Amino acid sequence: MARTLFSRLAWLLAGVLAAMALLTLLLTRELLRDAALTSTSRYAEIALAAADEVLADASSAHAQAQLHELGIERAAQPPAPARHLFAWRRDLQQRMGERHPGRTVITTEQPQPMLWIADANGSGWSGIPLSDLRVSLLRGTAAVLLAALLVVALAAAFAARGIVRPLARLADAAPAIATGGPAPPLPPSAPREVALLADALERAAAQTRETARERELMLAGISHDLRTPLARLGLALEMLGGDETLREGMHADLDEIDAVVGQFIAYVQGGDGEGAVETDLGALLDQALETRRHLGQRWERRGPAQARVVARAVSLRRAIDNLLENACKHGAAPFETEIVDETTHFALVVRDRGTGVAPDLLGRLGRPFVRVDAARNGSGSGLGLAIVARFAATHGGELLLGNRHDGGFAATLRIAAPG
Repeated sequence: MARTLFSRLAWLLAGVLAAMALLTLLLTRELLRDAALTSTSRYAEIALAAADEVLADASSAHAQAQLHELGIERAAQPPAPARHLFAWRRDLQQRMGERHPGRTVITTEQPQPMLWIADANGSGWSGIPLSDLRVSLLRGTAAVLLAALLVVALAAAFAARGIVRPLARLADAAPAIATGGPAPPLPPSAPREVALLADALERAAAQTRETARERELMLAGISHDLRTPLARLGLALEMLGGDETLREGMHADLDEIDAVVGQFIAYVQGGDGEGAVETDLGALLDQALETRRHLGQRWERRGPAQARVVARAVSLRRAIDNLLENACKHGAAPFETEIVDETTHFALVVRDRGTGVAPDLLGRLGRPFVRVDAARNGSGSGLGLAIVARFAATHGGELLLGNRHDGGFAATLRIAAPG
Protein backbone atom coordinates (compact mmCIF):
# COMPACT_ATOMS: atom_id res chain seq x y z
CA MET A 1 0.00 0.00 0.00
CA ALA A 2 1.18 3.50 -0.79
CA ARG A 3 2.65 5.19 2.28
CA THR A 4 3.17 8.80 1.21
CA LEU A 5 0.35 11.33 1.02
CA PHE A 6 1.19 12.19 -2.59
CA SER A 7 1.12 8.55 -3.74
CA ARG A 8 -2.19 7.92 -1.95
CA LEU A 9 -3.79 10.96 -3.57
CA ALA A 10 -2.39 9.97 -6.93
CA TRP A 11 -3.74 6.41 -6.69
CA LEU A 12 -7.12 7.63 -5.43
CA LEU A 13 -7.53 10.11 -8.26
CA ALA A 14 -6.28 7.61 -10.83
CA GLY A 15 -8.80 5.03 -9.63
CA VAL A 16 -11.69 7.50 -9.68
CA LEU A 17 -10.79 8.78 -13.14
CA ALA A 18 -10.33 5.25 -14.49
CA ALA A 19 -13.76 4.26 -13.17
CA MET A 20 -15.31 7.39 -14.70
CA ALA A 21 -13.61 6.72 -18.04
CA LEU A 22 -14.84 3.11 -18.13
CA LEU A 23 -18.37 4.14 -17.22
CA THR A 24 -18.33 6.89 -19.85
CA LEU A 25 -17.15 4.50 -22.55
CA LEU A 26 -19.82 1.93 -21.67
CA LEU A 27 -22.58 4.54 -21.64
CA THR A 28 -21.32 6.05 -24.90
CA ARG A 29 -21.30 2.64 -26.52
CA GLU A 30 -24.87 1.88 -25.51
CA LEU A 31 -26.21 5.33 -26.37
CA LEU A 32 -24.57 5.28 -29.79
CA ARG A 33 -25.72 1.79 -30.69
CA ASP A 34 -29.21 2.74 -31.89
CA ALA A 35 -27.94 5.93 -33.55
CA ALA A 36 -25.24 4.02 -35.41
CA LEU A 37 -27.70 1.31 -36.49
CA THR A 38 -30.24 3.85 -37.79
CA SER A 39 -27.64 5.93 -39.62
CA THR A 40 -25.97 2.91 -41.22
CA SER A 41 -29.26 1.32 -42.28
CA ARG A 42 -30.32 4.54 -44.01
CA TYR A 43 -26.98 4.71 -45.78
CA ALA A 44 -27.36 1.07 -46.86
CA GLU A 45 -30.86 1.71 -48.19
CA ILE A 46 -29.67 4.67 -50.23
CA ALA A 47 -26.66 2.76 -51.54
CA LEU A 48 -28.84 -0.25 -52.48
CA ALA A 49 -31.38 1.94 -54.25
CA ALA A 50 -28.59 3.64 -56.19
CA ALA A 51 -27.09 0.27 -57.14
CA ASP A 52 -30.44 -1.07 -58.34
CA GLU A 53 -31.04 2.12 -60.36
CA VAL A 54 -27.62 2.00 -62.00
CA LEU A 55 -27.90 -1.69 -62.86
CA ALA A 56 -31.32 -1.18 -64.40
CA ASP A 57 -30.48 1.77 -66.67
CA ALA A 58 -26.82 1.26 -67.68
CA SER A 59 -24.76 -1.22 -69.58
CA SER A 60 -22.70 -3.68 -67.60
CA ALA A 61 -19.37 -1.90 -68.13
CA HIS A 62 -20.83 1.55 -67.50
CA ALA A 63 -22.68 0.26 -64.42
CA GLN A 64 -19.49 -1.19 -62.97
CA ALA A 65 -17.72 2.17 -63.32
CA GLN A 66 -20.60 4.09 -61.71
CA LEU A 67 -20.88 1.64 -58.82
CA HIS A 68 -17.11 1.83 -58.26
CA GLU A 69 -17.41 5.60 -57.96
CA LEU A 70 -20.14 5.10 -55.33
CA GLY A 71 -17.94 2.65 -53.43
CA ILE A 72 -20.23 -0.30 -54.13
CA GLU A 73 -18.70 -3.59 -55.17
CA ARG A 74 -20.22 -6.22 -57.49
CA ALA A 75 -19.66 -9.98 -57.34
CA ALA A 76 -21.26 -13.03 -58.82
CA GLN A 77 -20.89 -14.73 -55.43
CA PRO A 78 -20.10 -12.94 -52.17
CA PRO A 79 -17.31 -13.94 -49.80
CA ALA A 80 -18.12 -16.38 -47.04
CA PRO A 81 -20.29 -14.74 -44.38
CA ALA A 82 -18.75 -13.96 -40.99
CA ARG A 83 -19.42 -16.52 -38.28
CA HIS A 84 -19.43 -14.01 -35.44
CA LEU A 85 -20.84 -10.52 -35.86
CA PHE A 86 -21.00 -7.52 -33.61
CA ALA A 87 -24.47 -7.07 -32.21
CA TRP A 88 -25.27 -3.93 -34.18
CA ARG A 89 -24.14 -5.52 -37.49
CA ARG A 90 -26.30 -8.52 -36.80
CA ASP A 91 -29.22 -6.18 -36.13
CA LEU A 92 -28.45 -4.28 -39.36
CA GLN A 93 -28.43 -7.52 -41.38
CA GLN A 94 -31.75 -8.54 -39.86
CA ARG A 95 -33.31 -5.11 -40.49
CA MET A 96 -32.21 -5.03 -44.15
CA GLY A 97 -33.55 -8.57 -44.67
CA GLU A 98 -36.92 -7.57 -43.23
CA ARG A 99 -37.13 -4.52 -45.52
CA HIS A 100 -36.20 -6.53 -48.62
CA PRO A 101 -37.96 -9.87 -48.37
CA GLY A 102 -36.91 -12.32 -51.01
CA ARG A 103 -33.39 -10.91 -51.22
CA THR A 104 -30.60 -12.62 -49.30
CA VAL A 105 -28.55 -10.41 -46.98
CA ILE A 106 -25.20 -11.46 -45.49
CA THR A 107 -22.40 -9.63 -43.69
CA THR A 108 -18.66 -10.26 -44.08
CA GLU A 109 -15.77 -9.03 -41.96
CA GLN A 110 -12.76 -9.71 -44.21
CA PRO A 111 -11.00 -8.01 -45.84
CA GLN A 112 -13.30 -5.23 -44.60
CA PRO A 113 -16.82 -5.12 -43.15
CA MET A 114 -19.32 -5.37 -46.04
CA LEU A 115 -23.08 -5.80 -46.33
CA TRP A 116 -23.86 -8.03 -49.32
CA ILE A 117 -27.39 -8.03 -50.84
CA ALA A 118 -28.47 -10.33 -53.65
CA ASP A 119 -30.08 -8.76 -56.71
CA ALA A 120 -33.82 -9.21 -57.04
CA ASN A 121 -33.35 -11.08 -60.34
CA GLY A 122 -30.49 -13.22 -58.97
CA SER A 123 -27.92 -11.81 -61.41
CA GLY A 124 -25.33 -10.99 -58.74
CA TRP A 125 -24.56 -9.36 -55.45
CA SER A 126 -23.99 -5.74 -54.39
CA GLY A 127 -21.49 -5.11 -51.61
CA ILE A 128 -21.97 -2.00 -49.48
CA PRO A 129 -18.98 -1.06 -47.27
CA LEU A 130 -19.79 -0.55 -43.61
CA SER A 131 -18.18 2.01 -41.35
CA ASP A 132 -18.70 1.63 -37.61
CA LEU A 133 -19.42 5.18 -36.46
CA ARG A 134 -19.17 4.06 -32.90
CA VAL A 135 -15.48 3.24 -33.28
CA SER A 136 -14.65 6.80 -34.28
CA LEU A 137 -16.84 8.23 -31.57
CA LEU A 138 -15.44 5.90 -28.94
CA ARG A 139 -11.89 6.71 -29.99
CA GLY A 140 -12.66 10.41 -29.77
CA THR A 141 -14.24 9.94 -26.36
CA ALA A 142 -11.26 7.91 -25.15
CA ALA A 143 -8.87 10.60 -26.39
CA VAL A 144 -10.83 13.31 -24.57
CA LEU A 145 -10.88 11.24 -21.38
CA LEU A 146 -7.15 10.57 -21.62
CA ALA A 147 -6.46 14.27 -22.01
CA ALA A 148 -8.74 15.00 -19.06
CA LEU A 149 -6.92 12.35 -17.04
CA LEU A 150 -3.56 13.98 -17.73
CA VAL A 151 -4.86 17.45 -16.89
CA VAL A 152 -6.47 16.27 -13.66
CA ALA A 153 -3.34 14.27 -12.73
CA LEU A 154 -1.15 17.33 -13.19
CA ALA A 155 -3.58 19.46 -11.19
CA ALA A 156 -3.70 16.82 -8.45
CA ALA A 157 0.09 16.63 -8.37
CA PHE A 158 0.29 20.39 -8.02
CA ALA A 159 -2.34 20.40 -5.26
CA ALA A 160 -0.73 17.47 -3.44
CA ARG A 161 2.64 19.17 -3.62
CA GLY A 162 1.14 22.23 -1.95
CA ILE A 163 0.03 19.99 0.92
CA VAL A 164 3.02 17.67 1.14
CA ARG A 165 5.79 20.30 1.09
CA PRO A 166 4.58 22.22 4.18
CA LEU A 167 4.03 18.91 6.01
CA ALA A 168 7.52 17.74 5.05
CA ARG A 169 8.96 21.02 6.33
CA LEU A 170 7.16 20.52 9.65
CA ALA A 171 8.37 16.90 9.81
CA ASP A 172 11.99 17.97 9.25
CA ALA A 173 11.67 20.56 12.03
CA ALA A 174 9.87 18.18 14.43
CA PRO A 175 13.01 17.16 16.40
CA ALA A 176 13.90 20.83 17.01
CA ILE A 177 10.27 21.67 17.87
CA ALA A 178 10.18 18.82 20.38
CA THR A 179 13.08 20.44 22.23
CA GLY A 180 11.46 23.88 22.17
CA GLY A 181 12.65 25.24 18.85
CA PRO A 182 10.34 27.44 16.76
CA ALA A 183 8.13 26.01 14.04
CA PRO A 184 9.42 26.78 10.53
CA PRO A 185 7.69 29.48 8.47
CA LEU A 186 5.21 28.13 5.93
CA PRO A 187 4.52 29.51 2.45
CA PRO A 188 1.38 31.65 2.09
CA SER A 189 -0.12 28.98 -0.17
CA ALA A 190 -0.06 26.36 2.60
CA PRO A 191 -3.52 24.89 3.38
CA ARG A 192 -5.35 26.35 6.36
CA GLU A 193 -5.27 23.02 8.21
CA VAL A 194 -1.47 22.79 7.85
CA ALA A 195 -1.13 26.38 9.07
CA LEU A 196 -3.27 25.52 12.10
CA LEU A 197 -1.01 22.52 12.77
CA ALA A 198 2.06 24.77 12.57
CA ASP A 199 0.45 27.22 15.02
CA ALA A 200 -0.35 24.38 17.42
CA LEU A 201 3.23 23.11 17.22
CA GLU A 202 4.54 26.62 17.81
CA ARG A 203 2.38 26.94 20.95
CA ALA A 204 3.58 23.55 22.15
CA ALA A 205 7.19 24.57 21.48
CA ALA A 206 6.65 27.83 23.38
CA GLN A 207 5.30 25.88 26.35
CA THR A 208 8.30 23.57 26.14
CA ARG A 209 10.67 26.53 26.15
CA GLU A 210 8.89 28.07 29.12
CA THR A 211 8.98 24.79 31.03
CA ALA A 212 12.66 24.37 30.21
CA ARG A 213 13.45 27.87 31.49
CA GLU A 214 11.57 27.22 34.71
CA ARG A 215 13.35 23.89 35.15
CA GLU A 216 16.70 25.49 34.44
CA LEU A 217 16.11 28.16 37.08
CA MET A 218 14.98 25.53 39.55
CA LEU A 219 17.97 23.26 39.00
CA ALA A 220 20.33 26.22 38.98
CA GLY A 221 19.03 27.09 42.43
CA ILE A 222 19.33 23.48 43.53
CA SER A 223 22.90 23.30 42.27
CA HIS A 224 23.80 26.44 44.19
CA ASP A 225 22.10 25.21 47.34
CA LEU A 226 23.72 21.77 47.10
CA ARG A 227 27.22 22.63 45.98
CA THR A 228 27.81 25.17 48.74
CA PRO A 229 27.21 22.69 51.59
CA LEU A 230 29.08 20.03 49.59
CA ALA A 231 32.10 22.31 49.47
CA ARG A 232 31.84 22.93 53.21
CA LEU A 233 31.63 19.19 53.85
CA GLY A 234 34.71 18.60 51.72
CA LEU A 235 36.62 21.27 53.62
CA ALA A 236 35.48 19.84 56.95
CA LEU A 237 36.67 16.38 55.93
CA GLU A 238 40.13 17.76 55.18
CA MET A 239 40.28 19.35 58.63
CA LEU A 240 39.08 16.26 60.49
CA GLY A 241 41.40 13.53 61.48
CA GLY A 242 40.54 9.89 61.74
CA ASP A 243 40.46 6.98 59.38
CA GLU A 244 42.02 7.94 56.04
CA THR A 245 40.08 5.24 54.18
CA LEU A 246 36.79 6.54 55.57
CA ARG A 247 37.63 10.09 54.54
CA GLU A 248 38.52 9.01 51.01
CA GLY A 249 35.23 7.15 50.71
CA MET A 250 33.31 10.21 51.89
CA HIS A 251 35.22 12.38 49.39
CA ALA A 252 34.27 9.94 46.62
CA ASP A 253 30.62 10.15 47.64
CA LEU A 254 30.75 13.95 47.59
CA ASP A 255 32.37 13.91 44.14
CA GLU A 256 29.68 11.59 42.84
CA ILE A 257 26.91 13.82 44.19
CA ASP A 258 28.58 16.83 42.57
CA ALA A 259 28.83 14.95 39.25
CA VAL A 260 25.14 14.04 39.38
CA VAL A 261 24.21 17.68 40.00
CA GLY A 262 26.39 18.64 37.05
CA GLN A 263 24.58 16.13 34.85
CA PHE A 264 21.24 17.62 35.84
CA ILE A 265 22.39 21.09 34.88
CA ALA A 266 23.96 19.90 31.62
CA TYR A 267 20.75 18.15 30.57
CA VAL A 268 18.51 21.12 31.36
CA GLN A 269 20.74 23.70 29.70
CA GLY A 270 21.46 21.54 26.66
CA GLY A 271 24.03 24.03 25.42
CA ASP A 272 21.40 26.75 24.91
CA GLY A 273 23.87 29.47 25.78
CA GLU A 274 26.43 28.20 23.27
CA GLY A 275 26.50 29.03 19.58
CA ALA A 276 27.02 26.44 16.87
CA VAL A 277 30.32 26.77 15.01
CA GLU A 278 32.25 24.62 12.57
CA THR A 279 34.33 22.24 14.61
CA ASP A 280 36.34 19.07 14.11
CA LEU A 281 34.63 15.97 15.51
CA GLY A 282 37.84 13.99 15.00
CA ALA A 283 39.94 16.43 17.05
CA LEU A 284 37.42 16.44 19.91
CA LEU A 285 37.36 12.65 19.90
CA ASP A 286 41.15 12.49 19.99
CA GLN A 287 41.22 14.86 22.98
CA ALA A 288 38.65 12.77 24.84
CA LEU A 289 40.53 9.54 24.09
CA GLU A 290 43.82 11.06 25.24
CA THR A 291 42.22 11.90 28.58
CA ARG A 292 40.98 8.33 28.85
CA ARG A 293 44.44 6.93 28.09
CA HIS A 294 45.92 9.01 30.91
CA LEU A 295 43.47 7.20 33.19
CA GLY A 296 44.88 3.87 32.05
CA GLN A 297 42.13 2.96 29.60
CA ARG A 298 42.92 1.48 26.21
CA TRP A 299 40.88 2.67 23.22
CA GLU A 300 41.15 1.86 19.53
CA ARG A 301 40.48 4.73 17.11
CA ARG A 302 39.25 4.18 13.53
CA GLY A 303 38.05 6.40 10.73
CA PRO A 304 39.24 9.71 9.23
CA ALA A 305 41.37 12.03 11.32
CA GLN A 306 39.12 15.00 10.55
CA ALA A 307 35.33 15.29 10.41
CA ARG A 308 34.07 18.86 10.07
CA VAL A 309 30.62 19.46 11.59
CA VAL A 310 28.66 22.53 12.65
CA ALA A 311 27.87 22.05 16.32
CA ARG A 312 28.14 23.47 19.80
CA ALA A 313 31.67 22.42 20.55
CA VAL A 314 31.39 22.20 24.35
CA SER A 315 28.14 20.24 24.11
CA LEU A 316 29.67 17.93 21.51
CA ARG A 317 32.68 17.24 23.75
CA ARG A 318 30.30 16.49 26.62
CA ALA A 319 28.33 14.09 24.39
CA ILE A 320 31.55 12.30 23.40
CA ASP A 321 32.64 12.02 27.04
CA ASN A 322 29.23 10.62 27.99
CA LEU A 323 29.43 7.93 25.31
CA LEU A 324 32.93 6.92 26.37
CA GLU A 325 31.95 6.96 30.05
CA ASN A 326 28.87 4.88 29.34
CA ALA A 327 30.98 2.23 27.59
CA CYS A 328 33.56 2.14 30.40
CA LYS A 329 31.00 2.06 33.20
CA HIS A 330 28.55 -0.46 31.74
CA GLY A 331 30.61 -2.36 29.16
CA ALA A 332 33.90 -4.19 29.02
CA ALA A 333 37.19 -3.98 27.12
CA PRO A 334 38.29 -3.91 24.39
CA PHE A 335 36.83 -0.48 23.62
CA GLU A 336 36.85 1.09 20.18
CA THR A 337 35.61 4.20 18.42
CA GLU A 338 35.03 4.84 14.73
CA ILE A 339 34.05 7.88 12.68
CA VAL A 340 32.08 7.03 9.55
CA ASP A 341 31.54 9.50 6.70
CA GLU A 342 27.94 9.01 5.50
CA THR A 343 28.07 11.96 3.05
CA THR A 344 25.13 13.82 4.60
CA HIS A 345 26.09 12.86 8.17
CA PHE A 346 29.10 11.89 10.24
CA ALA A 347 28.59 8.96 12.57
CA LEU A 348 30.60 8.46 15.76
CA VAL A 349 30.38 4.81 16.83
CA VAL A 350 31.47 3.73 20.33
CA ARG A 351 31.69 -0.03 20.86
CA ASP A 352 32.43 -2.26 23.81
CA ARG A 353 32.50 -6.00 24.53
CA GLY A 354 30.22 -6.05 27.55
CA THR A 355 27.13 -8.16 28.09
CA GLY A 356 24.93 -5.74 26.17
CA VAL A 357 21.33 -4.92 27.03
CA ALA A 358 18.28 -7.15 27.07
CA PRO A 359 16.31 -6.62 23.83
CA ASP A 360 13.13 -5.68 25.70
CA LEU A 361 15.01 -2.91 27.51
CA LEU A 362 16.76 -1.33 24.51
CA GLY A 363 13.84 0.99 23.83
CA ARG A 364 14.17 2.57 27.26
CA LEU A 365 17.81 3.57 26.83
CA GLY A 366 18.36 7.26 26.21
CA ARG A 367 15.32 8.44 28.13
CA PRO A 368 15.89 10.96 30.93
CA PHE A 369 16.42 9.45 34.39
CA VAL A 370 16.05 5.90 33.03
CA ARG A 371 18.64 3.28 33.91
CA VAL A 372 18.50 -0.39 32.99
CA ASP A 373 20.68 -1.60 35.83
CA ALA A 374 19.37 -5.11 35.50
CA ALA A 375 21.26 -5.35 32.23
CA ARG A 376 24.18 -2.94 32.71
CA ASN A 377 25.07 -2.51 36.34
CA GLY A 378 26.55 0.69 37.61
CA SER A 379 25.82 3.97 39.28
CA GLY A 380 24.85 7.28 37.73
CA SER A 381 22.04 9.73 37.20
CA GLY A 382 20.53 8.09 34.14
CA LEU A 383 21.11 11.26 32.11
CA GLY A 384 24.31 10.46 30.22
CA LEU A 385 22.70 8.97 27.12
CA ALA A 386 19.72 11.34 27.42
CA ILE A 387 22.11 14.30 27.08
CA VAL A 388 23.63 12.73 23.97
CA ALA A 389 20.20 12.05 22.47
CA ARG A 390 19.11 15.61 23.10
CA PHE A 391 22.31 16.96 21.57
CA ALA A 392 21.76 14.80 18.46
CA ALA A 393 18.16 15.98 18.06
CA THR A 394 19.19 19.64 18.13
CA HIS A 395 21.91 19.06 15.52
CA GLY A 396 19.89 17.30 12.84
CA GLY A 397 21.04 13.84 13.87
CA GLU A 398 20.10 10.92 16.09
CA LEU A 399 21.42 8.52 18.70
CA LEU A 400 21.25 4.83 17.80
CA LEU A 401 21.73 2.20 20.49
CA GLY A 402 21.91 -1.55 20.07
CA ASN A 403 23.65 -4.79 20.83
CA ARG A 404 26.41 -6.03 18.54
CA HIS A 405 25.81 -9.22 16.61
CA ASP A 406 29.08 -10.72 17.78
CA GLY A 407 28.67 -9.64 21.40
CA GLY A 408 28.84 -6.29 23.12
CA PHE A 409 27.13 -2.94 22.77
CA ALA A 410 27.35 -0.07 20.26
CA ALA A 411 26.22 3.55 20.53
CA THR A 412 26.14 5.63 17.34
CA LEU A 413 25.90 9.42 17.36
CA ARG A 414 24.93 10.80 13.93
CA ILE A 415 25.47 14.53 13.25
CA ALA A 416 24.53 16.34 10.05
CA ALA A 417 27.50 17.33 7.92
CA PRO A 418 27.77 20.94 6.69
CA GLY A 419 25.57 21.46 3.60
